[in-house]
Amino acid sequence: MAEQTGVVERLTNLTFALLGSSKPRDYEWVRGHVEGYKDRTDVALNRMLNRDVRSLRRAGVPARVENGLIWVDKDVYELPPISFTDDEAFVLGLAGDLGTAGSLGAFARSGWTKIAAGGATRTFDAPPIAALDNDISRLDADTVTGVTACVRSNTRMRFTYRSSPTAQPQTRTMDPWGIVALNNRAYVVGFDVDRGAERSFRAVRVSDIRKVQANDFHLPDRPLQQVVEDSLRGPVVDAVVTVDPDTAHEVVAAGTRLDDGRVRLTAVERDWLVRTAASFAPHVVVEEPEDVRADVVALLSAAVDSAHERKGSDD
Repeated sequence: MAEQTGVVERLTNLTFALLGSSKPRDYEWVRGHVEGYKDRTDVALNRMLNRDVRSLRRAGVPARVENGLIWVDKDVYELPPISFTDDEAFVLGLAGDLGTAGSLGAFARSGWTKIAAGGATRTFDAPPIAALDNDISRLDADTVTGVTACVRSNTRMRFTYRSSPTAQPQTRTMDPWGIVALNNRAYVVGFDVDRGAERSFRAVRVSDIRKVQANDFHLPDRPLQQVVEDSLRGPVVDAVVTVDPDTAHEVVAAGTRLDDGRVRLTAVERDWLVRTAASFAPHVVVEEPEDVRADVVALLSAAVDSAHERKGSDD
């Protein structure tokens, strides 16, 4: 039984490796990258690969081996479209990102099942996602389990939250909607019962999740990604700016050209506008509102003063 299991695992690894490759692979690549073929002599490897290809073809996988190369004919090996609900995709994605061990970890972390069904491929030469320094690789399994259980059953939860590693713990109450990844960070998003508004909390700072009995449960009325982005943004502002031709393209792209050539910006992050206008000065001038214009001038003045101080210390 153990030997049979090993053969199945080896054949599965080989199939995924060939599906994830954009080109035929030679025997040496298979020996170095696919679990089950390492430490084989050239003769043994050649015999094993030919035998395994025959086994795969009998199972319906159009694998081929020729002139020292091995591949799967993807044109005749298309998986049917797969549809997941938002909740299913969320759970599968997290499960894959949390599963860092095993020879299939790279495929699990990249959501290979869904991607392959859509016709895309993943090369084994790329580093696995878990190698990145992000929240997904540091999420506590109990936190993920607790949040997903409450999300699935529309159950209110209470949890402990630290806004920073050194901050005092807070007890918060939320109707959770999911966990959203944004800029290598993961956020628990939902309706904050205490604040009476949408909120998102850094998932790695959430712990000790408990279910809470409640007669009602607030449901989201827009995409969760948008909720997180809005909750993380600072104050927004409407503004009118003057932009010199062929400069500050990101400012122009964020707004609408007026008849007089100026650019109107609507609901842009105020801090972004101040910093961006200052960085493009004098090619970008904030006409209104006056308080944003004043902040740009203050930021530029502070930069000039700092430069003078550094020059004085050098002298």
